[in-house]
Amino acid sequence: MANHAPMTHEDHWSRPVTMTPDGRWLSLREVVEEEPTQIPFNCLSLEKQSELVAERIRQSPEFEVGILGQGIVDKKHAIDEVQKRTSIGRALIDVEQRMIRMLIKRALEGNL
Repeated sequence: MANHAPMTHEDHWSRPVTMTPDGRWLSLREVVEEEPTQIPFNCLSLEKQSELVAERIRQSPEFEVGILGQGIVDKKHAIDEVQKRTSIGRALIDVEQRMIRMLIKRALEGNL
């Protein structure tokens, strides 16, 4: 079994959480500290949501998720599922959307 190191504080701050109207990824740090013009996750096209989640997974130091009936899904498999928007990919997108909302809320409250 792989050794699972916990996600560090910096990982949360440096990974993208949304994008600008011109298509540039914005990290949590940029969203909180600079307050740039941004497109909320739920307003992104389905394609852009998939791209954002795939990029968040790609930038994760480690990524594995256990899915009932599927077993362990590693980083490469997860990115493929997200890009193809399969049922697994859509579930991962939904989880990341919730995570992004929670991270932004906690960061703005100073609780991250």
